[in-house]
Amino acid sequence: MRREIDRAPDGARGAAPPPRQNSTVAAGGLRRALWTIVRRVIGAPDYEAYLEHCRSAGHPPKVDEREYVRAFFEAKGKAPRCC
Repeated sequence: MRREIDRAPDGARGAAPPPRQNSTVAAGGLRRALWTIVRRVIGAPDYEAYLEHCRSAGHPPKVDEREYVRAFFEAKGKAPRCC
């Protein structure tokens, strides 16, 4: 099915709608969004995502970054390691 394009009376195209933005990109920029993706892909803890969750849920963070990382690896069943 072909979509119709809105045209002005003189034949010019109408204004394009504004591009959609991911909330992560809009809030902190492309660099932050890419860093979040990299952390998810490699399975690393993302304390910034936890803080964002706490802000959106309306409660203060319950743990600091060190405790968050420790709890993350305990839940995963592994201690932090190099390789």
